Amino acid sequence: MSGRLVGTEGAIDSGGQGTCNTPPLAVGRPASPTKVFAGKKMVLKNGDTFNPAPGTTPKGDPCQSARTLRAVRKVYVGKKAIGTLGDFLNSSTNITVAKDAGQHKVFAV
Repeated sequence: MSGRLVGTEGAIDSGGQGTCNTPPLAVGRPASPTKVFAGKKMVLKNGDTFNPAPGTTPKGDPCQSARTLRAVRKVYVGKKAIGTLGDFLNSSTNITVAKDAGQHKVFAV
């Protein structure tokens, strides 16, 4: 198959590292969703904002890493690019959409 697997609300992020180290976390539903579904799961879109990921600084202090999707595919929903595996949720801490727990097989180029 060509393209990347489309990310949905069932996705898991990669966890982050750097200024705020976070473990992998379920992405969940965005703050203001556009209701487009793949396999009964909401599709992620560029600019979707999710709950911050809790973590720790390199010194061990608690911190949070913001998560806003930056999608780059050429498939759009309501003028927003859809999110796929590998797209960044926070480029400064290297959090990406790592895997999708859904059983759907929808791909984007």
